[in-house]
Amino acid sequence: MNKIIKTIIASALLSISTPSLAQSETLPSSAFSQLNIVEQPTISPNGELIAAVYNTDGATQQVVISPFGKVDLTTILKLRNQSERIVKLRWVNNERLLISADYPEHMYGSSRRVGQLFAVNKDGSELKEIKLRKLTDTKDWSWLVSGDQIVSMLPHDPEHILLQQVSERDNYFPSVHKINVYSGSSEKFAPSLQKPSYFIGDSTGRSVVAVAVEDLTRTFYLWQEDAGQWKEIGSYEAFEEDGFTPVLYEPANNTLIVKTYQKSDKQEVWRYSLDTNEWVEPLFQNETYDVASVREHNGQVIGFGYTADMPEVEFIAPAFKQRQALVENTFKGMNPIVVDFDESVNKLLVKTYSASGPSRFYFIDLANKAGGLWMALQPALENKQFPAKQPIEFEASDGLVLNGYLINGGDADRPLVVMPHGGPWQRDTQVFHPLEHMFVNAGYAVLQVNFRGSSGFGSSYEARGYGEWGQRMQQDVLDGVAWVKEQQLADVDDSCVVGWSYGGYVSLFAATNTPTQFNCYVSIAGVSDINAILEDTRAGETAQMVDNIMVGDRDSEQGKAHLEAISPIASFGKLKRPTLLVHGTGDVVVPDDQSEAFYKAAKGYNLPVELLLLENGTHSLDSNPNRKQAFDRVINFVKANIE
Repeated sequence: MNKIIKTIIASALLSISTPSLAQSETLPSSAFSQLNIVEQPTISPNGELIAAVYNTDGATQQVVISPFGKVDLTTILKLRNQSERIVKLRWVNNERLLISADYPEHMYGSSRRVGQLFAVNKDGSELKEIKLRKLTDTKDWSWLVSGDQIVSMLPHDPEHILLQQVSERDNYFPSVHKINVYSGSSEKFAPSLQKPSYFIGDSTGRSVVAVAVEDLTRTFYLWQEDAGQWKEIGSYEAFEEDGFTPVLYEPANNTLIVKTYQKSDKQEVWRYSLDTNEWVEPLFQNETYDVASVREHNGQVIGFGYTADMPEVEFIAPAFKQRQALVENTFKGMNPIVVDFDESVNKLLVKTYSASGPSRFYFIDLANKAGGLWMALQPALENKQFPAKQPIEFEASDGLVLNGYLINGGDADRPLVVMPHGGPWQRDTQVFHPLEHMFVNAGYAVLQVNFRGSSGFGSSYEARGYGEWGQRMQQDVLDGVAWVKEQQLADVDDSCVVGWSYGGYVSLFAATNTPTQFNCYVSIAGVSDINAILEDTRAGETAQMVDNIMVGDRDSEQGKAHLEAISPIASFGKLKRPTLLVHGTGDVVVPDDQSEAFYKAAKGYNLPVELLLLENGTHSLDSNPNRKQAFDRVINFVKANIE
C-alpha cells in the first residue's frame, strides 16, 4: 500500500508538497487500465474510521475499513459475484454501515440493475440484507427496482432509516417504510399514492415529499406524520413549462430546497415557499454552469457542487466554508475539495484533481494538527509526467461556440485520437482520465468536444442536442477535428475515433457515414440500432415520451424511419476502415446485442470489423480484469492502424 506522509500543521495550516515528477516514459496499457484502488471513502461520525469500496485485482468488489489517517485496510464485506457492484456507502452510526449495491436483471424484454441493501457492523459482523421488494408481474417496473431507495437516514435516530418499498397490498406502487437497520423489521411510515412515485426526506425525519410521475406531469405531495395524509403542493409539465426538482423539505418554514431553471438558463438552487407558492431566495447561482449537486449534512444544506473545467464546491455553512478555504490555501494548484468529514468537522477527507495526473485522497486532523496523503488512487501512474489537458474553444460550422479539451504535449505532429463523450447528456472536463492518457502516453494527441447536447452548460445548450443524433451533434465533433487541423495542433490525417457509450455511437456513425475520414474506429459499449436500444432499455411510458423529445419520435412510422436512417447498423455496408467493437455481456444500459448485431452484419459481408465480448462486463467495464482486456485490445488496435 501507499506510504503515509505525516506532516505537522502550524497554526491549523497544513503544508503538503506535490510529489516530484519523473521524466516521461512509455508505460504499458495495464498501468492505465486499473480502477481507482478505493472509491467513495466516508468517515464515521466520531472520526475514528474510514469505510471505502475497494477494487481488487479480481472482478468482485469489497468494503474495507481503515483507521482514520492510516492505510490499514480490513475487509468487512465481499460481494458474491462480479456482476454485483456497490453503489453507495453510508454510516448509520459509529458502529454500523449501510451498503447499497445492485445487480443486472432482464425482464419482459427490458434490462435494469436491481437494487440491494445490506447493513453490517464495522467489524463485519451481524450482516443483514434489508430486502427491497420489486415488481415481478408488469412491464413498467424499472423505476422501482433500480437505484438507491433510501428516503432519509434519519440523522437523529441511529437505529432506523426511511426506505422506499413496493408491496402487492399497494398495487405494486411505492410507499415509505421505517426500517430497523439491525433487525430489518419494518413499519409503514407513509402510504402509497397509488401511482408511480419517488420520495424525498426532510431535516427532521418526520415529513417526506412525494414526486408522482405520470407521463410528463410531475406532481408534488407533502406527507406530514401528525396529519396522517398526503397534500398536493404543486405540479408542472416537463419540457413545456419551467419546473423544479425537490432536494429537501424544510418543515420549520414549509419550504422546499429545489433545483430549477425557472429563473435562468443555468440550473440554480432556490428556496421555494409552499405557503405562498413563491420563490423565496436563491441559494446558488452561476452565470456559466449548472449546479451539479447539493451538499447536505444532517438534513441541512451546507453547499453546492458544479463543474467548470474542474469540479468546484461552494459552501454556505460557516464551518464548512472555513474548512474549504483552509484546504484551498493548503493545497494550492491541486484543485482540492472537501469530500467528507466527521461530526465535529475537524477530521476531513480531501480529494485533489489534476489535468496531468491521477486524483489523490488526503486526510486532515485539525484537532491534532496532523495530516497527509491517505491514498494515491492510481499507484502505477504516481510520479509520472503526463501532458496536461488544455481547454479549447471554437466555432461550429453553424456559428455556435463550442468548448472542449486537447492534449498534445505541445507536439503538433502527434496523430489524433478523437474521443467523443457518452450520455450524450454528459460532458468532458479537464480532469485527468487514464484512458485518455493511455493514448497520450503512447504518442497520440487526444481531442474531446463538448458538442451541443452536453450537460452542465445550461438548458439551451443541452436542448440544442435534442433530436440531433447523427446530425448537428455529430457535425460538432467533426468541426472540432477541422479546427485542430486549421490550427495545426495535431496530425489529423492520421487519426482514429474512440468512443464509449453514446461516444461509441458517434464512432460507429462516423465509420459508416464518413468511412474514409479516419484510419480506424473504436466503439466501446456503443449504440448501433437506436430503435432497438430504446425498445430494449426504456420500458416505461414516461421514459418513452422523454426519448421522443430528446432522441427522436418513435411513435410514428416517419419517426421510426428517421431513427433507423441515423442508426449505424442501417449503413454497415459502407464500412471501409478497420472497426473494433468492445462490449460487456452484463451491460444493461446498452445491451451487448447492439455490438453483436453490427458485427454479424458487417462480418457477413467480409467487412473490416472486430468484436471483443467481455464476460459479465458492465456498461462501465468496472472490474479490473475486463478493463485490462479492453484497454490492451483498444490501444493495440489503434497502434496497428495509425502508422
